[in-house]
Amino acid sequence: MEYPNPKIKYYRIRTFNEKMSVSFEFLRENWKPMLKLSFYLILPLCLFQSFAMNSFMRVYFSFLSMDVGGMNSNVYSFITNFVVFMLFALLGSAMLNALIFTMMNEYERRDDRLMTIKIGEIRKLLLRNIGKLLLIYLLQVGILMGVALIFGLLFAISSKPVIALLVLILILVLIAAILFFMVPMNLFMPIYIFEEIPFFQAFRKSLNYGLSHLGETFLVMLVFGLIANVVSSVAVTPWMVVMMIGQIFSLAEPGSGMQTSLLYQFAIYILGILQSYGTYASMIIVAIAIAFQYFHIREKKEGITVSSDIQNFERL
Repeated sequence: MEYPNPKIKYYRIRTFNEKMSVSFEFLRENWKPMLKLSFYLILPLCLFQSFAMNSFMRVYFSFLSMDVGGMNSNVYSFITNFVVFMLFALLGSAMLNALIFTMMNEYERRDDRLMTIKIGEIRKLLLRNIGKLLLIYLLQVGILMGVALIFGLLFAISSKPVIALLVLILILVLIAAILFFMVPMNLFMPIYIFEEIPFFQAFRKSLNYGLSHLGETFLVMLVFGLIANVVSSVAVTPWMVVMMIGQIFSLAEPGSGMQTSLLYQFAIYILGILQSYGTYASMIIVAIAIAFQYFHIREKKEGITVSSDIQNFERL
């Protein structure tokens, strides 16, 4: 198959505008195979995630409408549904990001690019990359749980006004540190996928890359994150509107049976599937942008293109 445009080179030093341009150019060239394979991979997960998400939202709304005694008795159900929903969300994010990075790997390797790619051709590498990203998410969850434990201990000792003020300052510092830490963590994924290096070496390298290019990496995350949010809102809004209408009817007329209506349950289930898949699909452009930010930083630091040109020249 002939392509009107030359193959996109990954390792180039680019300005922010050039990174935006090349990210959209890559998406424009490959959106069909990316959507097709993400549909095959993610849709089965969305069928179950919709159940988990709707169950969590029902418990959440009932949790808000209870008195203190009811809240205490319903905490276990709230936490359980939240954990199940988050497990689906983490698995889906790992699958989607692993798919995009795997396809970008294949794009560079294949002469025919991605137009003829099939899920069976990349299954082994895809499963390996999903496992890699789940390890990264496990590390991130562990860090967040540690921070949450610190928050809990700080609140427990903040009885006196002076101590409470110091605790508040420390909590703000911890929140700033978490936001600061998120930037290199986003580079952890492409580093661990595109380079054959051990887990903790990739972690250290992500800190090095992220902290040395903190501002531009944060700007890439911010801009493309906002774009993804706008795209995902198209899928999220119908589900949210129907869910809120059900809650309004339930509060206004408790005996109306709106929440137990088969048509209502079917509507929020189908819309929940569309919401889940639409949210994952909107993450494609973010993954592409983060990958090109990684290529840009690696080229600046390691001169991948120069090294490759020297190796090619020596083979002549």
